[in-house]
Amino acid sequence: MSMPFNDLRSFMEVLKANGQLVEINRPTRLDLEMPAVMQALMKAQGPAALFTNLDHPSGIPVTGGIIGSLPRIALAMECGEAEITRRMGEAIANPLKPVKVENGAFLENVVTGDDIDLASLPIPVHNAGDGGKYITGGAVVSRDPKTGRQNYSFNRLQVQGRRRFSIMMNFWRHIRRFLEAAEEAGEPLPVCVAIGLDPRVLIAAGVRVDYDEVEIAGALKGSPVEVASCATVPLEVPAQAEIVIEGYIPPGERVPEGPLAEFTGHYGEGYSTPVIEVTAVCHRNNPIFQTIVPASFEHVYLGNVLPREPMLMSFVSHVSPNVKAVHLTPYSGGFMAVIQLDKKNEGEPKNVALAALMTHVNIKIAVVVDPDVDIHDPADILWAVSTRVDAARDIFTVPYAQGMENDPTTDSLGRHTKIAIDATIAGDKAHQYRRVVYPPVDLAQWLE
Repeated sequence: MSMPFNDLRSFMEVLKANGQLVEINRPTRLDLEMPAVMQALMKAQGPAALFTNLDHPSGIPVTGGIIGSLPRIALAMECGEAEITRRMGEAIANPLKPVKVENGAFLENVVTGDDIDLASLPIPVHNAGDGGKYITGGAVVSRDPKTGRQNYSFNRLQVQGRRRFSIMMNFWRHIRRFLEAAEEAGEPLPVCVAIGLDPRVLIAAGVRVDYDEVEIAGALKGSPVEVASCATVPLEVPAQAEIVIEGYIPPGERVPEGPLAEFTGHYGEGYSTPVIEVTAVCHRNNPIFQTIVPASFEHVYLGNVLPREPMLMSFVSHVSPNVKAVHLTPYSGGFMAVIQLDKKNEGEPKNVALAALMTHVNIKIAVVVDPDVDIHDPADILWAVSTRVDAARDIFTVPYAQGMENDPTTDSLGRHTKIAIDATIAGDKAHQYRRVVYPPVDLAQWLE
């Protein structure tokens, strides 16, 4: 069911109308229990959740799993599931600048000074092995001190006190470069954390480009994203954000943080990270807090799958025009690429697999399948690997290739062996294969 939406709360109405949101009113513990229920729902391919009866004095409801499945991503991008990769690629290639409005909805309530207390927000402990309470579902907005252009990113944010939290930033992130430039000048870096966003902004925040990522959200939306000035820092954020935490990163200060569950499914190590001194907590009337369960499908979709599938499609299509579709599988942490190929010669799948492995350091396994295999169905992929692969002929490795350093199989330099699998039917065997296919059935007619 297609319905217009412009922010998180209106998109939740879209999810509800399409059977993709469940409201949970039973008493639930904020720490550990709520994230466990969210993760279980995503694992079972169930709906997103809105928790309205948490053991937190604020009474603020918490939602999660909003972008935790392909059907919900398709609703957010207003396209069919098969069109998601193409839509992402088009949006990245055709950004649309935001438009500024005078008053953001997030400014309906502004808390500053000694009244600030991060404990007033329902920030959860997600896993028993985590180092503390983390904001995981907020987009961090920063600005390049040299050029003035803004940037959106996902950074893990651990609460470190009433008015401060730590921010972990990888060396390759734009925000890290901004901080280094600010520190070199001896200046603090203004930042804010926007929580509870239009899902298209959330999707865009996971992409790394050399322009303001909110422009990708505008392209996905088909109209400019409305942004408004923050209350205490010189930044602009989506006007309809539910909650905005504003502050500055002081130069030179570092604190220990972590660990936190990572997208690999393992706990990441602790780090020495910069801190954010909070100058304001702003929120809409009756705000909704949004979280992303670490190491969940939503985490992988936003961090690995959606930003990188267009690049994967571009690389493999350059090698072969016979590629039909691609997918970075969320259940592999995004480390496995599956490519659907209508091959015309027997060497083609291996070339396509090599191109996939070159696309991004995260891609560790490339599997090439025939057009009859559903690349979004793990059972179908494993069936193809089990019934169409001769290991000696169809599997090859690339030893000591650069990998993702968070992958525990890599060495101290981030190297490991990548794997390519040609799971297409061998040409000399094609006449022996006639797949068993049953006609589709609408079970609702039989289970009334």
